[in-house]
Amino acid sequence: MGKASRRKKVVTRAGRPAPRPPIPFRDRPFEGLSHEADLVAMREIIPCASLTAHTSVELGGVEFDVVTLLPDGHPAMVRPDGHIMIGLQTRFHSGDLSHDAGGALLAAIARRAEGSTGLVPFDVRDPAPRLQDLLDDSLTEDMEIRPDFGYWLDPNGEVTPEIARALEQNREDVVPTEQVPGMPGMFWCEMNRNFVRYVTDVEESTLFTALARLQAAGQAQMGEGSRFVGAFRACGLAIPVFELADGASALDVAGDAAVLVRNLDAALDVTDSLTPDERRAREGLVSRQVTIR
Repeated sequence: MGKASRRKKVVTRAGRPAPRPPIPFRDRPFEGLSHEADLVAMREIIPCASLTAHTSVELGGVEFDVVTLLPDGHPAMVRPDGHIMIGLQTRFHSGDLSHDAGGALLAAIARRAEGSTGLVPFDVRDPAPRLQDLLDDSLTEDMEIRPDFGYWLDPNGEVTPEIARALEQNREDVVPTEQVPGMPGMFWCEMNRNFVRYVTDVEESTLFTALARLQAAGQAQMGEGSRFVGAFRACGLAIPVFELADGASALDVAGDAAVLVRNLDAALDVTDSLTPDERRAREGLVSRQVTIR
């Protein structure tokens, strides 16, 4: 039997939908948006937050909220009062989170136009425009970290005792998280220890080189008793992590965080070759990095 006859034949059937091309992968899905760091933080490290944005004038200037999480990880929701919300921490995603959010937003707008409310599905395999193509980025407001998921509810609706109890339970399950005062992209959280995670858009290799210089000089810290424990990578951004002294709050470390940023900025401007100690520090940093997909 010849090779040609041994090849598997492709069988097509009438009525079967054509295969959908894969959504192209985007290493930095939110690149180009003014709130890229906040969106990455909402997707990966902040349990409960919202950010108000608007679509472009061509799409009607629709106001909506980008939020961390919706019920059961759904991509979108239209509240009973008609307000639209788009979730970032979803159950399913493609290789481009901006595409997923853009498709969910259009699906929610269509749902509201039909006069319907509730959770809105979106198949992330379907083609859709990206957030960058839909937003009036100049009208995007600052992110708000929230204590619970009360934003799921109509603010003018009745909060029954059952809902109140559910929100209280929900609040207890949320990892306490705050932005370090005056430090964009820096987020304090309380787990087994207190940590600060710094979301920055500095190019990864350049950032690691600067952090290695600080580490070798004993400056990679946020005050007495703190230490730099490494970095992870999410949505194309490197996120350094600092373990804090026992009981240190976001306010406690604000001054030291500002010193760290100044030192980091200075280190980013250095062009000299790394010293042996700095090279070892950099190798250790790279070897411990974890990528979140």
